[in-house]
Amino acid sequence: MGIRVKEIMDSNPVTVEQNQTVFNLKEIMILRQPEAVLVVDENKKLVGLLTPSTLATVTEIDEKVKNFMIKSFSKINANETVREAASRLSLSELEALPVVDNNDNVVGVVAYKDIVKDLVEDHSTQKLTPESAVVFLAMTKDPEQEEYWLQKVTNAGFRAAITQVGATAEKLPIKLREATIVAAIARSVIREDPREKFSVSNAVRDIYSQLNIINPGLGGGFKVAIVRGEGRIAVAAFGRCGHALANGNEQIVMGGNII
Repeated sequence: MGIRVKEIMDSNPVTVEQNQTVFNLKEIMILRQPEAVLVVDENKKLVGLLTPSTLATVTEIDEKVKNFMIKSFSKINANETVREAASRLSLSELEALPVVDNNDNVVGVVAYKDIVKDLVEDHSTQKLTPESAVVFLAMTKDPEQEEYWLQKVTNAGFRAAITQVGATAEKLPIKLREATIVAAIARSVIREDPREKFSVSNAVRDIYSQLNIINPGLGGGFKVAIVRGEGRIAVAAFGRCGHALANGNEQIVMGGNII
């Protein structure tokens, strides 16, 4: 049996009534910074959903929530598995799903960050590997986190580098490869050796192949991390892929090779 959604969900979701105005809602968004806001009617039944990107399109502060909320969306039962939640999120354009009980009452919200949060927490008893280290690095959100994980990687005896990549669909495979190789050489992760460059290139090829399956023909913007250790190299890209990157789902993809 897999882990259930109720074990990882946010059981205290942000909820607003459908007749509430944008003026009041924006304060809630700033204070809580939710991935999704649940909209309920006078009987506390779920009737809609709001996301930060949805709210950003509204210009009138007196506009009522019911006039621009998302009315068609997926839900998930609290007793379903995390695997099922991940599958449903990957098919959705949203970054969070309402969670309901067997009576269809709202009991929480599950988001991408809830599914991957065990990856970014520090488990000091677990052995760091190039593959786990590269995920931690790629998913860092600020300089302090970056520095923390770079130091952890160094302490584990690995070498690492981070870079940013943004490109159109036509240039993405080339930009991913070039930026990753340049960053790896600059941080002494690899030498200026054709064989080592080729190893990195193959790892990046794995990443692009995955991206092209998920979002064929789309460009993207990613934070790319590369870690070398234990006779192998791991590369991970974390970010958004699509025409409207601000509204795209964040995703992480990985590649690796022997070096």
